[in-house]
Amino acid sequence: MKVNYDFSGRVVLIAGAGSGIGLAMTQACLAAGATVLASDIQVTALMALQHPSCHVARLDITDSGAVNRYVALQSVQHQRIDAAVLASGIQQRILVETMTDADWQRHMDVNLTGIFYLVRALFPVMKRQRSGAMVVFTSGLATQGWPGATAYGASKAGLIALVKSAAQELKEHGVRINAVSPGIMNTPLFQDSASAEEVAMYQRTLGVSEPEEVTPMLMHLISDGAATISGNVLERRLIPQHHPEPSESTP
Repeated sequence: MKVNYDFSGRVVLIAGAGSGIGLAMTQACLAAGATVLASDIQVTALMALQHPSCHVARLDITDSGAVNRYVALQSVQHQRIDAAVLASGIQQRILVETMTDADWQRHMDVNLTGIFYLVRALFPVMKRQRSGAMVVFTSGLATQGWPGATAYGASKAGLIALVKSAAQELKEHGVRINAVSPGIMNTPLFQDSASAEEVAMYQRTLGVSEPEEVTPMLMHLISDGAATISGNVLERRLIPQHHPEPSESTP
């Protein structure tokens, strides 16, 4: 069986579109016929796409004024914003005792406050349309923890609370918002933060997925097919790839 999406005539805003899941979703939405408003603080990969329906902008989501101006301008130019995939984020592994105030605040500014700025700016646009879907990204580290992931995990846990309450405010307006925990992904966010030992451990056990593997789930969430799904935290849990040691008995 094969699923195809037709996003013709739809406008999808993707923040953090320059790499990882954001870039994969930019390509998937363009392939489905959408007009994509692709923003990131680094736009080299987006400019290389040279797609007529991909409108690229450099955006620092920690600047609330810049976010407000960007969303307002795009909603006027394109008359609507049907969906938003808010994939911006940073991750640095820093132990609690060595973490500076600036380290902590930077994770909160990008991963939580910046996403809040985008959600807040999109509220009036989508409420006015009486339609729309937003997706943000949480992490398994929000609940299970990991050495050095205190700031990252805390910021991702905050997004769960944001989604739960925002969904309640939006439900009477036909607008949806969900959080996705995509699992271990082969993205710069993961590769630049995890140690070689950690990467090897995940490859040996849970596996490390490519960004394109999560796009079908995300395409569904922003499509009409997920019209009744809002306020949820959807976890993409992989089956452990456990290989018995020679000393273990096998059936």
